[in-house]
Amino acid sequence: MQPRTNRRKRTIWAIIIIILLAIWGIHRYGSLNGRLQNAWNKVIYTSNDNVGIAVYSPKTRQVYTGSNVPGHRFHMASTVKVAILAGVLVKQPNGLSDHQYQLAKEMIEQSDNAATTELLDDLGGRQGLQSTFNRFGMHNSTARSNWGLSTTTPRDQIKLLNNIFYKSNLLTKQDQELIAKLMRNVEADQNWGISADSSDFAVKNGWLSYGKSKWMVNSIGYVKNRNGTDYTIAIYTDKNANMQVGQQAVEQLARVTKSLLK
Repeated sequence: MQPRTNRRKRTIWAIIIIILLAIWGIHRYGSLNGRLQNAWNKVIYTSNDNVGIAVYSPKTRQVYTGSNVPGHRFHMASTVKVAILAGVLVKQPNGLSDHQYQLAKEMIEQSDNAATTELLDDLGGRQGLQSTFNRFGMHNSTARSNWGLSTTTPRDQIKLLNNIFYKSNLLTKQDQELIAKLMRNVEADQNWGISADSSDFAVKNGWLSYGKSKWMVNSIGYVKNRNGTDYTIAIYTDKNANMQVGQQAVEQLARVTKSLLK
């Protein structure tokens, strides 16, 4: 009887430990989510523009989101260039040609629009971009012929970013390293946004003045803190009076997020 009793005790203790870990995980998620929401809301709800943010923490394995326009789809502007490059890499398992690599550098590092249009043609145009969104599970993203007006949500962008900076069944390790390298090397006048107060980051920004949406100012990427913690982050805004207003909102959100994910 003794061995059976010992097994029963071990089983009970294992169940207790699992329950305690689950409770701890729920508490940790709830605690961090609450602190993020409180900090974000001070920026989001004092702004006259539309704002949305999503962050993924590998430490908690959770995505956190906030917005003053839930369900709103934002125009992507130049942030779509990351998806275009990812799509071309998935489509071409043997990698980029030398010419395509040069186009990719110009598209990501310099935000060159002509290079973007050429690579989008290689991807298959609007249909190729939509297929890329679908492959990455970005079901709330819609490709447009005018690629900068493609729409998305911050949460959808986290799906793409996580495929670049964490585990991916679509991108090879070499693909991930290539995209990350280019995003880490954007020109100095374009390294604002989610990188605020950070020294180790990869970023792609987008900004565009368009019709009733006024100024759209967006920033997506990856941040690693000095203590080793890291996260992916996507911030989208529109209805900004000018670019500076949008950039300020983006960077305020980036700073408070960084302070809570250290």
